Amino acid sequence: MSDVVESLQTIDLRIEHLNRTILKLSVPSVMESILTTLVYLVDAILVGWLNDPAALAAVGLSGMLMWAADGLFGAISVSVSALVARFWGAGDFENARRVAGQSLILSILAALALMALLIPASELFLQVMGGERDVVLRGAEYIRILLAAAPVSFTLIVANSIMRATGDTRKPMTITGMMNLFNVALAYALIFGLGPIPRLELRGAALATSLARALGGVIALSVLFSPKTPIHLRLRHLRRWDFGLIWRIIRISLPNVGETIVSRLGFILFMRIVSALGTIALAAHQIALCVESLAFMPSWGLATATAALVGQALGAQKENVAEQGIRRTLLMGNGMMTLISAVFVAFGPAIVRLFGIQDVDLASMAATAIRTSALELFGLCSLMIIAGCLRGAGDTRTPMTVTLVGTLLFRVPTTYLFAITLNAGLRGVWLATAVDWSMRALIMFFLYMRGNWKTVNI
Repeated sequence: MSDVVESLQTIDLRIEHLNRTILKLSVPSVMESILTTLVYLVDAILVGWLNDPAALAAVGLSGMLMWAADGLFGAISVSVSALVARFWGAGDFENARRVAGQSLILSILAALALMALLIPASELFLQVMGGERDVVLRGAEYIRILLAAAPVSFTLIVANSIMRATGDTRKPMTITGMMNLFNVALAYALIFGLGPIPRLELRGAALATSLARALGGVIALSVLFSPKTPIHLRLRHLRRWDFGLIWRIIRISLPNVGETIVSRLGFILFMRIVSALGTIALAAHQIALCVESLAFMPSWGLATATAALVGQALGAQKENVAEQGIRRTLLMGNGMMTLISAVFVAFGPAIVRLFGIQDVDLASMAATAIRTSALELFGLCSLMIIAGCLRGAGDTRTPMTVTLVGTLLFRVPTTYLFAITLNAGLRGVWLATAVDWSMRALIMFFLYMRGNWKTVNI
């Protein structure tokens, strides 16, 4: 494929076509993010149908560790996306491919290292988190099964970010859709048993999710090496270990890795407070968390699209396009959050019924948490989109700073104050979360307006 043809694959940065460009990038990204969340949401819903609060709590605590692990690869993907987008926007396609190839090697090695660390530590982690004995044993097995697919399932995160950085958001969406269809069918069969397939309950949910994520990773890697895709990697992009380029990827990733570690540690402390409220409250929180995570996926998709748009716009030296893109995605995102918030407030109990919950206290707690979560969606949306802009520009330090401040000053202290000191229980947990996201969004907006992100050298 010639560079003339390849240049057609860059993002359309004409200001008069900006709305169309944002929609072209964001709609597949939004769909992909929703589908990604559905992989875990399906587990929670089907496990909820077992009417076993301990199993639901095990999914919640175990999922938290997997979410933390995903975050580390998300940190790598941020730097990879920023570099690939910058090279791609400048028309330097070969260097974009070199970054992509080296990042895949780095991801596979990191996944193997994470497996070696987390598999023996899973039970200890769940014990520290305050899980009861049954929750700890079942959750540890759930984690070990999910980690079995780590070399390809975690690499999927980086592979999809490479495609999005080139402006190709449809293929990651399609891959994630295929992964979901496979997961839904397999999870139902393995959890409840179907024909000759035995009923495996929580173990079946873990097996289905692990296999689905592995399938997604294999497909994504195949796509990157296909001559039908713009990036079209070759073995030469992986064969030679380029220490200079690897260090460049790591250097840009370090602030984001720091942000991820602080964020995940803060969330672990946060979840430790929630688990102190008891197994029923923990199970109710898990239900609300699954629903809320699905709700903010449009914001995540818009943030992902914004990162690609800003990266390529700065690579093409079009700062005005980057600024206009941020304003328009903020309007789109918060418009969607208004609709979702209204649905949460009006239909909280109806949403809980999808999980087949029969315990009255559990259902009531979960419905209250879902309704309260409507308060946090606007701050969370604005925070994600502005952070996406900064990361797309290569500024990974500012999001790290805001995360550190938010975790230390807002998330953990306010959660303890509302939930424990003021005895507001699970409602207090979600009120504190709304305060946290809103304050972080205000700080992030102030730092964004200073404009330093426009001159970041990567």
